[in-house]
Formats: sequence, structure tokens, C-alpha cells
Amino acid sequence: MEKTEKEMDSLEERYEQGQEMRKTLAGTNPSHYSIPGTDQLAPDLRRIIDECLFGKIWTRQGLNLKQKSICTISVLMANGQMALLKRHIERGLTVGLTPNQIVEVFIQLTFYVGIPQVENALLLTREIFEENSVSFEPTLDYDINKSVESLEKEGINKHQEHYQDIDAYLDDNASAIEIEIEQLVNQYHWGAIYTRPHLDAKERSMCSLAALSALGVYDRQVRRRIEGALQLGITPGEILEVFVQVMLYGGYFSTRSAIRVARSVFAEKGLKV
Repeated sequence: MEKTEKEMDSLEERYEQGQEMRKTLAGTNPSHYSIPGTDQLAPDLRRIIDECLFGKIWTRQGLNLKQKSICTISVLMANGQMALLKRHIERGLTVGLTPNQIVEVFIQLTFYVGIPQVENALLLTREIFEENSVSFEPTLDYDINKSVESLEKEGINKHQEHYQDIDAYLDDNASAIEIEIEQLVNQYHWGAIYTRPHLDAKERSMCSLAALSALGVYDRQVRRRIEGALQLGITPGEILEVFVQVMLYGGYFSTRSAIRVARSVFAEKGLKV
């Protein structure tokens, strides 16, 4: 049973829980127990990180460690935080993500964050795999013999699995350019990427929610992805946990804004958390 406010855990308990979580995430890598620069210049901040981030957030229920790792990797890549991303790629491997799953997170976010960020993340990942002698076989899933029409049809079908109204971005006055962009998105984002193996639909949705939160996207884009997550069977509680998990990686205000959007979606659908 969870403690009430009057029975709130002590700071020392939080610290100890944080140390245990650090051990879980670090595995056999001793470098994960230090924060160069912070340890020497801001030891109080180090303690706050251990208590709040690792003792209270990483230990929360609602998402498993693999899901938390996917969300964290997504945010760090979206924000271009390559130094910390390195640690969390290693931590992802430690908690059970496969090398292919980690690579797939970056492929999944191509249309959200852009090719340069993805290429930087993949270069870093290759270096990590080589340093740690991680065996990896690239997945060749893209059928270059497929017709454009077939690719687009598959993309539209996959798009509809995630969202009821896939034409919501286009109004009656949509320009030719907007229509062409939407076709490319359906063909490649939905037809070529969302149909790939290694991540399931819920994991792909969590990637997107985490990245959009960190990027500060709060318009109908994030609303639709929250609606899509619900359509896939992700619970309101799990959606909120995605935003909580990335709070200290993407920023408190981003998390608060995303949670408010989510709550408005839940209210519209008559859902309680």
C-alpha cells in the first residue's frame, strides 16, 4: 500500500532507493555511478538527482524499465543530448532492450526530429556497440520492389490503426504541397517505418509521446497522438507516466503542459485517471 502524505518516505529512503535503481541500470559498468562535473562542482545537485530522478521517478510503477528506457532514449535523442544518451543506450541494453530495439527507436523518430539527429544517434550507437562488443545484425525490412501505391496503401492502413481520422491535418482548402507532404508521410513514416519489426505499436507510440513532449509540441499533433495511444490500448495512467518519466530529461514545464493536454483529452472522452 502506498504511503499517505503523513507517512511520506524520508530523503534518506529516497536516496537509498535511488542507489538501488542506479545499480539496476548500471549493471557492471562502474562509470554509471559518477556524474563528471556535477560530482565535483555541485554535490548537492548530485544528491537531488539521486533522490528525485532515480529514487522517485525511475522507481515509479506504471511503466516497466524497458518502457522507461525507450522514453528516456527518445527524449535525449530528440534534444540532441548525446553525452547522456550514451549512458542511456548502455542502460537500455542492461535492462533488456535488444540492440535492434535501440536502433529502431531512432528510426521511429526520423520524421519527428529529423535525419541529422537520427544520424548522430546511430553513429553514437555504433560506437557503443563496438566498444562493448555487442553483436548486431541490421534489419533489412524495406522492400525496394514494392510499388509506391502499395507502400501508400500499407501506410494508410497502419495510420488508421493508430488514428480514427487520418485526414484531420488536411482541410478543404489544403494546398497541393500539403497534400503531397501528407502522401509522403503516409508512404514513408507510416508505410515504411511504422510497419517495421522490433518495436510494438505501444512502444512506438511511447517513443512519439516522449519526443513530442520534450520538443514542446502541444498543439493538435500531441493531442492526436494521445488519442492514438488510447486507441492502441495504452491506459491514461500509462500516458501520464510517459510524461512523468521524461520530466527531468526534457524539463518540468514540458511535462506539465503535456499532462494538461492529456487531461483535456481524457475529459473529452469521459476517462478517469
